Amino acid sequence: MTVCFYVTAFDFLLYNHLYITVAEGGNVMAYSIGIDLGGTNIVVGIVDDSRKIVDRKRVKTRAPRSAESLVDTMADTIDTLLTRQELSVTDLLSIGIGVPGVVDPETGMLLHATNLFLKHVDFPALLRERFPDVPVFIANDADCAVFGEYLAGAAHNYKSVLMLTLGTGIGGGFVFENKIFRGATGFGIEPGHMAIETGDRIACSCGQWDCLEVYASIRGLKRMTCEALSGDDDTVLRDRVSFDGASFNARYIFEAASEGDVVATMILDRFVHYLAIGIRNLVVLYRPHMILLGGGISHAGDVLLEPLRARVAQTTVSGDVLPPPPIERSNLGNDAGVIGAAMLYTEGQST
Repeated sequence: MTVCFYVTAFDFLLYNHLYITVAEGGNVMAYSIGIDLGGTNIVVGIVDDSRKIVDRKRVKTRAPRSAESLVDTMADTIDTLLTRQELSVTDLLSIGIGVPGVVDPETGMLLHATNLFLKHVDFPALLRERFPDVPVFIANDADCAVFGEYLAGAAHNYKSVLMLTLGTGIGGGFVFENKIFRGATGFGIEPGHMAIETGDRIACSCGQWDCLEVYASIRGLKRMTCEALSGDDDTVLRDRVSFDGASFNARYIFEAASEGDVVATMILDRFVHYLAIGIRNLVVLYRPHMILLGGGISHAGDVLLEPLRARVAQTTVSGDVLPPPPIERSNLGNDAGVIGAAMLYTEGQST
């Protein structure tokens, strides 16, 4: 996963200085725009400097289409929100955009976004054509989500947080003392593609084998369920679960497990086993103060969290004086990406 920002240091510092000067004299509220550009929807929000969304608008992405067309939609949506809130462009401190792809940390160029069918797009430059006086920041969408949770969500009382988004695949990011971790290359972390050696040799979409993502994602849960139902054991899952097309709903697995269904409980136990291995690896590598789970699977709640916490505690390194960090569910939902994108301009500042 990649995260970066792109704005000239002089322009941003000048703009920020002007804002602080006005705010100190008149207690003026500042606003930023957060854009969550997804493969299905574009969500644009106005976020105030207390990190709250004051207005938002969702429009269809309608990919594939040109980057210029996407930016026109974003800019028009920004204009609509400003009009609705009786604000002007001069009230904006920054624009931040989260994108589902790889971003060059030096230039802000989107290098590749598979779901948008785009390569080598300079979104900051395109947005500045419509808003020339507003600094523009860009980051990977998963890192925007964890940054939003760190600033305004479930992790706001912690110095660091590592978040995993458990969906069709596994994304995530790490924030420490108000700064997104990018690594030496600036391209962030890919927790879903750490190797979990099982001997199963299951291919991952990244081209490698036995990544955490092939076990602890919706795809992994679907495969485990299919394997479990190949036997003759009695289970309510046979009447609830469908494997046709995109109709598989992971919620049924957790519901059946909470009802005591033996097969569902077995599937859940296997899923938790692999996820706990991944979390244990991340804990000893990054030592986060908190682990957050987001994405569709996180909606399972305590039926997932309680056995997961117990299993992670069992994997604590022998002799380790530190208990495992708390594991919680993210609480901003889809708002996390918008808030995180809008607040990218604050990254690295003291909180």
